[in-house]
Parts: sequence; C-alpha cells; structure tokens
Amino acid sequence: MDDLMDSWVDVGEILPWLPGEPYFVHEGHHLVLVGELSRAGFSVLEVDLESVRAELDLLIKLGQVLSAPDYYGKNWDALRDVLRDRGVNKPFSVAIVFSSSVAFHDANLHEFVRSVSLLQMMARALSDEGSGQLELFYLADWMPAS
Repeated sequence: MDDLMDSWVDVGEILPWLPGEPYFVHEGHHLVLVGELSRAGFSVLEVDLESVRAELDLLIKLGQVLSAPDYYGKNWDALRDVLRDRGVNKPFSVAIVFSSSVAFHDANLHEFVRSVSLLQMMARALSDEGSGQLELFYLADWMPAS
C-alpha cells in the first residue's frame, strides 16, 4: 500500500478545472486532458464508445484496451481481475478516457449510468486494496442544447 500512496496522483491538483467525480469532461478538453494525465505518470487508455450500446459492448472494448487474456469472461468480475492483475507486482496508475460517451448514454441510459457507477466503485476498491489508481473520464459535449 505504501508504494501506491507514494505514486498517487491528485487529479484535482493537476486538473483543477475538472468537475468532481465522476469526471464528465467536455470533448474540447481531450488533448489537454490526455497530455496532463500522461505527464503526471498515468498510462492513458482511450476507449471510443461510438459503437457501444450495452454493458457487454463496453466490457468487450475494455478487455481489448486492457489486453485481457483470451479467457477474459466479459463481465464486471473478470474486468476487476484483469485490472487487479496489473497491480500484482507494482501498483498501477491508469486513466481511461472514454470518447463519444454520449453515444452510449443516448443508446442505453440505464446501462450507461450503471456502468459509470460500477466502474467508479471498482476504481475505489482497487485503490483500497492497494492494486493501483484507476481514474475514469467521460468525454462528450455535455452542455445541454439551447
């Protein structure tokens, strides 16, 4: 756990303009967000949600981005195991940046909200057990149309 605390990055400190968690970020900040996270030591993984319509689609994409093994079960427990395995030897610092978030949001609001909630809980649990720091960012034009 000490290794994790030594490497922990205060996201609010490096990105003071961010809203609170979960991080719903305007897509216009994409390059700044990725650049600052990379400079802070995060492995930045980008996931395009344009074709995601359900949790299963999301879990498949996350498995691909995380280079999950062939036996990856495409469920929340399997995803947690893949992430936990990343922190076996040394705590990880991973930022997942979801682009085109509004596509999943608009296609299936219930599963989008459920996924955001489950991923946030997973990030906290991985941190609490010392596996690593997982930060999640959802990019879209979140401002309501006028």
